[in-house]
Amino acid sequence: MIEAATRIQGLFCRYPEVRMNNTITLWRAEHAKFAKLIDLLEAQLALFHAGEPPNYELMLSIAFYMTHYVDAVHHAREEIAFRRIRQREPRSAPTIDALTAQHAEMKVDGEALAREFEDVVDGTILARSEVEALGRRYIDGFRAHMKCEDDEVIPLAGTVLTDQDWHTINAAIAHVEDPMFGVGAERRYAALREHIARESRGPTLE
Repeated sequence: MIEAATRIQGLFCRYPEVRMNNTITLWRAEHAKFAKLIDLLEAQLALFHAGEPPNYELMLSIAFYMTHYVDAVHHAREEIAFRRIRQREPRSAPTIDALTAQHAEMKVDGEALAREFEDVVDGTILARSEVEALGRRYIDGFRAHMKCEDDEVIPLAGTVLTDQDWHTINAAIAHVEDPMFGVGAERRYAALREHIARESRGPTLE
């Protein structure tokens, strides 16, 4: 993965004019939201590791969102962009192919993690080491994946894709409102949204 990402760094000299647009801004903004959720998931797993009771329903909400929105909508949209980037700059193929494969891997791990959290919420006793290992793999993989996209692929997209490319990409998939951060947020994420809001407000002075 590192070798493939390194190859892409030398491509920028061919495209000195960078086209920035709202799609790229939104792409990065979504990644920032996902990073916040991954940090929250990690904090809950740290409680689990320390033998303290984590909020399993919170973790289940995160896993459900990641598998039902991030995998199904965000990654699907990314892969449309990936294909167009690959066409415009064939030397990006190793990185693009690796990221596309990682989408499938993260989907499998995310769904497995969601099942485990759901089992715990339903009262099933699971081995701590099993839950921790899967959670750690998912977190580490997701972070590394987004870092490659943020550092390598999104900047390249901003240089090689034309306005027509972006129009084609945006038209290729129907708009789906973000079920947690969007205007019509779903009730299933209410507790998670409130938790994030409390954290953003920080501690209060009595």
